[in-house]
Amino acid sequence: MATNWQDWPARNRADGGTSGPRICTVGHAAVDHCFDIDDFPAQPTKTPAHRYRMISGGMASNASIAAARLGAHVRLHGAVGDDEAGAFLAGRLQRDGVDCAGLQRVPGASSSISAVVIDAHGERQIFNSRGDALRKAGALDTAGFDGTHVVMVDPRWMRGATEALQWARAHGVLSVLDGDISPTEDLQALTTLADWSVYSEAGLASFAPGLSVPDALRRALEMGTQMAVVTLGQRGVHWLRKAEGEVSTLPAFRVKAIDTNGAGDVFHAALCIALAEGQGERDAIRFASAAAAIKCQRNGGVTNGPDRAELDAFLAANA
Repeated sequence: MATNWQDWPARNRADGGTSGPRICTVGHAAVDHCFDIDDFPAQPTKTPAHRYRMISGGMASNASIAAARLGAHVRLHGAVGDDEAGAFLAGRLQRDGVDCAGLQRVPGASSSISAVVIDAHGERQIFNSRGDALRKAGALDTAGFDGTHVVMVDPRWMRGATEALQWARAHGVLSVLDGDISPTEDLQALTTLADWSVYSEAGLASFAPGLSVPDALRRALEMGTQMAVVTLGQRGVHWLRKAEGEVSTLPAFRVKAIDTNGAGDVFHAALCIALAEGQGERDAIRFASAAAAIKCQRNGGVTNGPDRAELDAFLAANA
């Protein structure tokens, strides 16, 4: 039986959730090599970058950092290699307040590495070499989930994500799927298990190829999720709840974007926190949208995402 997410916040407050929700993330961690350029070339050429930086990346990793910045207690479950990239990631995550007890360092495996190219309008292209750490990872340690209030997964580590969502359902814990571009069968399998399925626009197209946004959201509900959400960047957020026929929408905050890298991960992190605090669905989505909007106005990935005071001030100013 799926979790009744609307009843969950009372349980959170009863067992100490007022000190900040406890979130477990499951999935991808990567090193991002980021290059800032003026414009994407029309054809292959040599393009100068006016800035370079190496940061942590990957959906679960980024969401972990963003949630920690917003005041949550976060444990990341995933895998990296025993290479320099893996050491960098573990060190960076720990410095950013993430519990890495669930992050496996797999002997002989290679970590995931991405090149992220960002233009002057904040749009990005990502080129990723996944490595083999997640493929070679051991079993997910669900004992580390004890006391968790929210479980959030991405589709990059299917074995871990599936086990995490099954654990959440069995223990009545709220679960959230970060549905980005992935094989259709993977996204559909995870959608059947997650309470909230939150897709990027491209992720929703991967989940339900050829369907319109409303029909794709309805398909997600038919497959078992309770809330189906899609983030559309400047076009806002659309969502559909079980037993409702009409798609709800929330316009995007009007900001000047200079770097959209990691904005979706910030959205997912903030959404989990809002739901943990008992915010209603529209308020929770607005909370998450505001966090992503703040991130888009800043360079530097999720480590420059908002803290809670900044987010609360932004929401108050845009009431």
